Amino acid sequence: MAINHVILHEVKREKDGERVKVNLRKKENNALGLAGSLTDSLIELFTHSTLNIGEFAVDGDPTIDPAFEQTLAEHYDDLECSDFIVMTTVMANRYAAIMRRPKLQSVKGGLLIFYEYESRGKIWLALAVLQRADGYDISDDLELEASQIIDINKLHLGAAINLTDWEEDLSSRYIKFKTGLAAEVRDYFEDFIGCQRDKQAAIAETKSLKKSIQDYAKNTLGMDDDVVQFKVDDAHSFIKQQLKDGLEVKLTEVANRVFPDTPDDFLVLARETYDVGEEVAISNTELKKYLRISGKASGVSISFDRSLLGKSIIYGNDGKLTFNEIPPILKEEILEELASRSNEN
Repeated sequence: MAINHVILHEVKREKDGERVKVNLRKKENNALGLAGSLTDSLIELFTHSTLNIGEFAVDGDPTIDPAFEQTLAEHYDDLECSDFIVMTTVMANRYAAIMRRPKLQSVKGGLLIFYEYESRGKIWLALAVLQRADGYDISDDLELEASQIIDINKLHLGAAINLTDWEEDLSSRYIKFKTGLAAEVRDYFEDFIGCQRDKQAAIAETKSLKKSIQDYAKNTLGMDDDVVQFKVDDAHSFIKQQLKDGLEVKLTEVANRVFPDTPDDFLVLARETYDVGEEVAISNTELKKYLRISGKASGVSISFDRSLLGKSIIYGNDGKLTFNEIPPILKEEILEELASRSNEN
């Protein structure tokens, strides 16, 4: 993971109704001079935060290019930016223009950090709106001095565009963004980026979480199918309780519950291979599919994945359940039993 370009601009107002102050850099900040921990923090902003997922659109129409996307298209060709300073200056000035709208006089703005980075073989452009906070520093003679700091680990407003998927038209889920809970803030920032939420995100994320649990349990920990299903069942139970209690479903909490001995290793797989964010949007319909269809009676016990019903397992109008495929071990046992009975006769 590496940062290719980074630049800071400032667009803010001190108090409600005051004029917007704009302070724009004339040259890029030194990406090579960033400490490794800062580089990691910037890249991880859009991994560990609570994010929405979507694409560029105007009034719900993804065929219309919003201003932010138009600016991207003017400056990016074959994943190369022709002028990062000019591009981000245009974007920062538009951000200021939006803040000046009569209905947005309470929006404070802040430090706008734009950066292009590489992660998991993709090129991303990120924008984060950060706030200054009061803090303290220590002078050379060990005196405490009042200072202002930036909490780089807390994302209030921001967006990360997967430029690879956007430019090569590989997906319609190429923007990750956080816009806050207040309607005013959410609306103006989404207008600035020109993004719309993916209504299918909950379905996709619920599926991805299940796949990541199955993959890690089976292929990393070497668990058999029954234990893998136990892990999926455990995740289902935890998620259902979180939803019942009105709580968010956090990936780290799922990891600690389902894989208490190796949660960090599971998190790496879930985030990097399956692109699961920290807060998982849950689809109740998909969550139900975590559990197998099962039942037992009169010496018969049947259990199978819900996804198989209507495919390799058919339930007919006559009330009969037909298995078009059965496990090899089960087939072997059936044949052995039939052969044994034949020999007895």
